[in-house]
Amino acid sequence: MKASKTLYLVDGANMVFRAFYAIRGLSTSKGLPTNALYGLTQMLLALKRDEKPDYLVVVFDTKEPTFRDELYAAYKANRKEPPDDLVLQFPYVKPLVEVLGIPTLEKPGFEADDLIGTIAKRLASDGLHVVIVSGDKDLMQLVNDHVSILDTMKKERIGPAEVEKKFGVPPEKVIEVLGLMGDSSDNIPGVPGVGPKTATKLIQAYGSIENVIANVEKIKEHTKLARLSRQLVTIDTAVPITITLDGLVATSPDQTRARQLLTELEFTKLLGEIAPSGTLSRADYRLIQDEKECDILFERAHKCERCSLDLETTSLSIIDADIVGISIALAPGEAFYVPVGHQLELGERQLSKAYVFEKLAQLLQSTTVEIVGQNLKYDLAILKRMGLQAQGKLFDTMIASYLLNSSGQHNLDVLSELYLGHTTRLRSSSYGGQARKGKKQVTFDRVPLDRARDYAAEDADVALQLADLFRGKLAEAGLKTIFEDLEMPLLRVLMDMELAGVLIDASILKKLSDVFGEKLHHLEKDIAQAAGGAIFNINSPKQLGDVLFGKLQLPGARKTKTGFSTSQDVLEELALTHPLPNLILEYRSLSKLKSTYIDALPELINKKTGRLHTSFNQTVAATGRLSSSDPNLQNIPIRREEGKEIRRAFVVPAGFVLLDCDYSQIELRVLAHLSRDETLLDAYARGLDVHAATASGIFGCPVDRVTGQQRAVGKTVNFATIYGQSAFGLSQQLGIDPKEAASYIERYFKKFPRVSAYRDDVLKRARKEGMVTTLFGRRRLVPDINAPHPQVRQAAERVAFNTVFQGTAADIIKRAMMAIHADLPKLSSRTKMILSVHDELVFEVPEVDVEKVTSFVVEKMTAAAVLDVPLVVDVGTGPTSVKTIEFWVNPVTTTE
Repeated sequence: MKASKTLYLVDGANMVFRAFYAIRGLSTSKGLPTNALYGLTQMLLALKRDEKPDYLVVVFDTKEPTFRDELYAAYKANRKEPPDDLVLQFPYVKPLVEVLGIPTLEKPGFEADDLIGTIAKRLASDGLHVVIVSGDKDLMQLVNDHVSILDTMKKERIGPAEVEKKFGVPPEKVIEVLGLMGDSSDNIPGVPGVGPKTATKLIQAYGSIENVIANVEKIKEHTKLARLSRQLVTIDTAVPITITLDGLVATSPDQTRARQLLTELEFTKLLGEIAPSGTLSRADYRLIQDEKECDILFERAHKCERCSLDLETTSLSIIDADIVGISIALAPGEAFYVPVGHQLELGERQLSKAYVFEKLAQLLQSTTVEIVGQNLKYDLAILKRMGLQAQGKLFDTMIASYLLNSSGQHNLDVLSELYLGHTTRLRSSSYGGQARKGKKQVTFDRVPLDRARDYAAEDADVALQLADLFRGKLAEAGLKTIFEDLEMPLLRVLMDMELAGVLIDASILKKLSDVFGEKLHHLEKDIAQAAGGAIFNINSPKQLGDVLFGKLQLPGARKTKTGFSTSQDVLEELALTHPLPNLILEYRSLSKLKSTYIDALPELINKKTGRLHTSFNQTVAATGRLSSSDPNLQNIPIRREEGKEIRRAFVVPAGFVLLDCDYSQIELRVLAHLSRDETLLDAYARGLDVHAATASGIFGCPVDRVTGQQRAVGKTVNFATIYGQSAFGLSQQLGIDPKEAASYIERYFKKFPRVSAYRDDVLKRARKEGMVTTLFGRRRLVPDINAPHPQVRQAAERVAFNTVFQGTAADIIKRAMMAIHADLPKLSSRTKMILSVHDELVFEVPEVDVEKVTSFVVEKMTAAAVLDVPLVVDVGTGPTSVKTIEFWVNPVTTTE
């Protein structure tokens, strides 16, 4: 008989962990990671929407020991600590679930599985079907005709038939199989030598662990372990709890509490869905559709000290985008939309582009009107492509937000909610499902004018109000100078670099694709042979884990909720004992190079220019570094021959060469300047090899006796110091014992004593102020620097110390870029600065101008900052990137 009601029991911990790994990189403007919380919220909302449960509860574990800990002291002993970014989110999980109107349940001394099992057994009936929401296989022992499992991530529904298909036995026998095979993720021992397949066969043959013990001699030898493991995996279905269905009814979200919490977490989109606020007044959001109105608008704009500008376009590509309309805000709540490229409906009208662009060009040429906008680089690049250039001051609200808190989110919707308490209109809700700019749905030129006005004018209005607010905040924080004198001028530099693009020879990449495809084909054969003839999907972590730890029985298996871990660090450890892991690593590396660069780059070459146009981001890396995206050109590997082959495809036109100018050890030079360590200062003043000097201190030998291998260690330790690496982290990198690594660090600080003292000073100030600053005043908030959790606190300390050097180095190269950009056209009008890659700049230079451009660039780079040690620039030239020095270096792992 079909159940008339449904009860959904959500495995809270399982859902949180899965949400954490499904979404990465989200954090608030105060630096709080929020990816797990955001994912959890979306999953729960989807569950309520799609499943429409009659009853719903999220069940959690508690910290208190359970009966399993009493049975077996090593229970879950090998579980890794949760990642720092997840630990910080734990305090928000239950409050978040509760403000969504969903009941929660936990009981000290019992795991969530036991509560789920108890409720399922007690309440499941012909009239109530229980659905367990989890990806945990252990819960399959609870499945019956009235209890099923829903795996929302895999979109699988599991009933008795599905359990038997997976385990080879019915649900009531699952504990027998689990007891024999054990579970490494929970450190349940099982019977030595018995894996999943053997366990299944034994239970199929004998029915229970007790019968297996009685009939199989090898198992009888491990009777105690088998019985213990069965107890550990058996879910307790008799937990003493009082539970009624009336207490498991999901309600509507608590609007007030939801708004407070979601605002704190900066979940702007969810705020609009769950607890929407009012909107800004739109009484003065007006369409401009005739020349007289247009004249009045621009006359007024010319008289303003600042006005906000925003373009609506047909594409995110600055090369391909056509302008659909222009929105201008002159005062808070007063904004205008000028349509110029809409596909008009009956009765609609718009001005010609030529007429409007002439008016806009005059406004942009004004040096008295500040142009305000969100992500201005995009808008200004499109306008420049059309011959319209902004001559006056600029104020980019996205960059202002980033300077105030580099770890936060900086899109307009988030900023509006966070600073103005206003939820912006989303096209998905306001315009019949049309997405925000850039999404591949209905383009903006098809949006009716009245709707386009509301959306576009609001963007300009919000940006204007944010600019007025941020102006004061930047001044209060001491960031006005770095905003006005560094980041805003740099915006123009990056815009020109993006418009210039990079020339790529697609034919080289096509040939490489065939070569890499053949290499991968041979690797597949080698992998199959190393796997003992097993044919499996190399790209499937689950299948690979089964081969490594099931078929081959390699040591060191680490279980996750979805199977064995096959991460890079696991494979690197296993490579010491078997050839297969190393082949897998090689396969992954080549496969990633092929998909990310060789096959992808030709598709990104713009058809109009024949060049590849990356985007340079000022608001992504929290230290202040520039980043590159669409595509990322900063991580093409330098040390592998395959990386060199890819870089041969980056070329220049006939008569030109590539010029690469790279700061030498700039972060270590910044360290010497800031720490005032005499030994380090002296080494740079005398032009000594600092890596060799460090090695001499570590190994206790004269500098001239340092071997190449010792120098390599010295180099690693130098950068490990800047990145705040622990002895354990250094030991992993060098492949040595942690005690030996600790001794290296100790000797390093003896060699350079002021570095240790300076680090203490930086961290002391950070604990007091909650932030660190670079030499030029850039700041980064480090809210976890005083966290009680040691792992979280230590991670914040690494971030804090690293940011001082990486951020200062970033400021220096930005200053150099501005100086070069200002004077380069007068020296060599055909030379283009085309790339910035961490500590280096790449130029496309006419052959006849190479000598003078090289001297000019080196001069500007070395003069970008006055330090107590000289800045040194390494130079390389060539027809392709292969000939340049350290071009597109694979960066050392940082704390970003």
